[in-house]
Amino acid sequence: MMKRINRLRHPLAGCLSKTLGLFFGILVSGVPGRVAAQERITIEQCQQWALENYPAIRQHGLLERAREYTLSNISRAYMPEFSLTGVASWQSEKTELKLKLPEKVNIAVDLNQVASDNNTTLPGNVTTLPTVNVPVSIPNMTIPVSDQDRYSVSLSLKQALWAGGRVKAGKEMATAEIEMMHAGLDAQLYEIKDKVKQLYFGLLTIDGREKQLNRADEILDSLRRRAEIALKEGIIYETDLDVIDVERIKYRQLRMELNAKREACLGVLSSLIHRPLTKETLLEMPRGMASLRKEEIKRPELEYMDRKIKRLDADLKMVNAENMPKLGLFALGGYGKSGLNTFDSDFKPYFVGGVLLSWNFGKLNTLRNDRRLVKVQQESVEIMKESFVFNTRMEVLMQDAEIRKLQEMVKSDEETVRLRENIRKASEVKYENGVYTISELIMDVNQALIAQQEKVLREVELEMMVYSKRVTMGDL
Repeated sequence: MMKRINRLRHPLAGCLSKTLGLFFGILVSGVPGRVAAQERITIEQCQQWALENYPAIRQHGLLERAREYTLSNISRAYMPEFSLTGVASWQSEKTELKLKLPEKVNIAVDLNQVASDNNTTLPGNVTTLPTVNVPVSIPNMTIPVSDQDRYSVSLSLKQALWAGGRVKAGKEMATAEIEMMHAGLDAQLYEIKDKVKQLYFGLLTIDGREKQLNRADEILDSLRRRAEIALKEGIIYETDLDVIDVERIKYRQLRMELNAKREACLGVLSSLIHRPLTKETLLEMPRGMASLRKEEIKRPELEYMDRKIKRLDADLKMVNAENMPKLGLFALGGYGKSGLNTFDSDFKPYFVGGVLLSWNFGKLNTLRNDRRLVKVQQESVEIMKESFVFNTRMEVLMQDAEIRKLQEMVKSDEETVRLRENIRKASEVKYENGVYTISELIMDVNQALIAQQEKVLREVELEMMVYSKRVTMGDL
């Protein structure tokens, strides 16, 4: 008969093995806090402790620091840019300017001007002198432009006046990126709550079965005391006591198995929440039935997808800004050999300044497709969001149906327990009157215990299903 109890296939019967298999790889580390031996803890407390001590939670702080640094760098786009450059070069040949002139050139000479310059008096009646063309030979010339070596040290300055909206778009994009990463991290941490739920309800299942074992011990102990009295009176055989003791041993073995599982689950849960738990730690049963109406879904996955859409909006603004012109000022000052005047071979200072306008027209060719690509990505995220909401609502509908079923079954379990208890009590009377054998009595006792166990496990399953619905809806 005990085999029927040990092999009971209840929906929660596999909860313990599943929980252990899922979390047995977690190592128990040093714990900062303590839970008093008799302190009652709730599943909400366990989840909060698990989130606070989960390593990934520190990423929220790192993301905020990344946001600060990124926005600071973007704001520095309008800060002046300085650069220092030093150049020392040598070229294999001098730069020269070669002039090719005509071999002979006629030069017109005004003799009157020559006479006047030399204070020469014209003879007799000569009043004017003619203009004479004098042929002159001119050789080709080579003019050196620069030396073979050059030296220069310069300091340049660039000051942006207008960046086409890139700074504003960059800040929006960086902020949207960080917010999206925050939401993604929240979605990741939300899974920790489900792990805590499995462990917590697994322990509640063990607690419920232990209560039934206590009840079984009470019944069997009472039955043995009465059997001992009946044996002294010669009403029953001594083997009847052996049958009762065998059942007591079976229940004792079952208790040992449950204690080992409870200790393992407590160790894993303790590691997850970073607080030591003992056998004396009491776990409160979550109470409060969930409403069966359609509530609003508040899952962090939806927040993540909304943030992703905003990030794509920021990407679209940046695409538009990248195709706008940039306006700024520039200045260049230096000292070197052959500065601005290449014909000068001396070391001299120099300076250049002005206004700089740049506009990359090449990106205009892909602007329309870039915008369309961002829109397609946004539509894709919207479809993912709709699919997630649809699947979540389908899951909630199934959970609602399961909750209603379990509610009805719990009611029927209460009636079954009442009837099985009546049968057990009647069987004890029959046994005492010699109408029933010890085997028949033990069978009715086990059936009553099975009915009670079914009721307890079903109640735990109902509360777990209610809590699972809250997890599905994001109401935690």
